Amino acid sequence: MDSVAHSRRWHLWRKVGYPFWFSPQFSGVELTEIAHEMEKYLSREVKNIPPMKVNMLFQYKRPQYITMSTGAEWHLWNRKYFRYDLYAQQHALLSHIEKKFGNDAVVLYAAPSVLDVSELVKLKRVGSIIDSTNFRRACELDGHHRNTYIRAGTYSQACSEPERIDNFSLIEMIETVEPSQLRDNDELIVNFAKKIDSAMSEVKGLGCFKTAFEDRMNEFRDYELEQFDIIYAMLTMAVFREITGCQWLIPFDGRKSA
Repeated sequence: MDSVAHSRRWHLWRKVGYPFWFSPQFSGVELTEIAHEMEKYLSREVKNIPPMKVNMLFQYKRPQYITMSTGAEWHLWNRKYFRYDLYAQQHALLSHIEKKFGNDAVVLYAAPSVLDVSELVKLKRVGSIIDSTNFRRACELDGHHRNTYIRAGTYSQACSEPERIDNFSLIEMIETVEPSQLRDNDELIVNFAKKIDSAMSEVKGLGCFKTAFEDRMNEFRDYELEQFDIIYAMLTMAVFREITGCQWLIPFDGRKSA
């Protein structure tokens, strides 16, 4: 708000009705007019960045650190270990998305191998979070309700029926994944958002997830924002993130960071 209030751009002030003797005070601007301007801006900016490679969804998990032999999975490790639970509705959605997209999306659970937030902050400062995180593709955990591991970079043991799941390198996976077809940046974003929208209606048993998503998206439809492809795609992914807690990242082709 401070930036707006101190703006010297006359065009912006005219939009809100200043100077006020020419028009009613703060008459406002139609949302569709703003969306039209933003669509033009985003369309231009999306073309000015390096080619995007693949859509990625991260479901972050905060693990428990089990230090006693009374832990339900202690017999799998016979030492201290980390574990996190899967939630049925959330997992059904993530697994469905991964299967629906194939090589056009990477859907992962990400759980750090740290004991507290201060340790996580230190890893962030030195750029080592990826190396200190346990990553699991959603489909690898189908049929399970919990995942366990002793540290990042090693295999996991998923439960209830124990299953060893080998480790993989996130960076190598990003570098080697080949989407089904190459698309321009704007196409990649818009098509992904449309499929996410359809996935939310296809998965059974989502309950409040589906209801909340539809309610929020209907608000944007009421304002006729569907006519703006990139804006509507961004709104779709923002609502998806808000409802599910998933983080959406797109690494650039040829780069290791998103």
